[in-house]
Amino acid sequence: MMRSDAAWLGEALARLDPADISPVLNLGSSSAKHREIDQPYIHELVFAPLAARGVAVIHSDIKAAEGVDIVADIFSDEGVAAMRARGPKAVLCTHMFEHVTDREELSRRILSLVPPGGLFFVTVPSSYHQHNDPIDTMFRPSPKELAALFPGQTILEQRELIGGSYWMHVRKRPVTLFFRHFLRFWFPFLGWNAWKRSMGKLYWLFHPYKVAAVVGRKA
Repeated sequence: MMRSDAAWLGEALARLDPADISPVLNLGSSSAKHREIDQPYIHELVFAPLAARGVAVIHSDIKAAEGVDIVADIFSDEGVAAMRARGPKAVLCTHMFEHVTDREELSRRILSLVPPGGLFFVTVPSSYHQHNDPIDTMFRPSPKELAALFPGQTILEQRELIGGSYWMHVRKRPVTLFFRHFLRFWFPFLGWNAWKRSMGKLYWLFHPYKVAAVVGRKA
């Protein structure tokens, strides 16, 4: 999740009555360390305000870690059953669709987690470099294309978020990253795919990251 996602999610959730969204299921949550230390804006802009309003949050991830409430795979029936058993009224799914090969199935399973009238909040990079976790299909949808993955549902909002760039990463390790790009530039034959990924990132030194964002209500 980028800061632009977190800011948008925080604002969108703040407009809703806690009774309409609690509990919230955070799908693909990662660890508490990731949310609170590695990317502290996630906690500051999204989950701390929810906690202050008394909104319960269920963090779910495929990997066990501190701060993960349910260890489950969204693509397994057992995993979906475990998440649905907690009775979520809303689902957050950020930066997951680009890492799966069956996007339509993922959208169906997200909808299966909430009752009719339940809400779903989904974000996917629309302009961003390749980032494997463990794969990246390079799905980079527009907001309209993302909304189309939820046919028959009420789309309450669809918009493109803009913010940040590759400088966010470079400024943390400027010498290391610039040296890595410079060195790799001269040796594409050592790994063509890695070379393309490395050179491709340089585009976002001068262009902002963009994210497609959708809020919907289950029919």
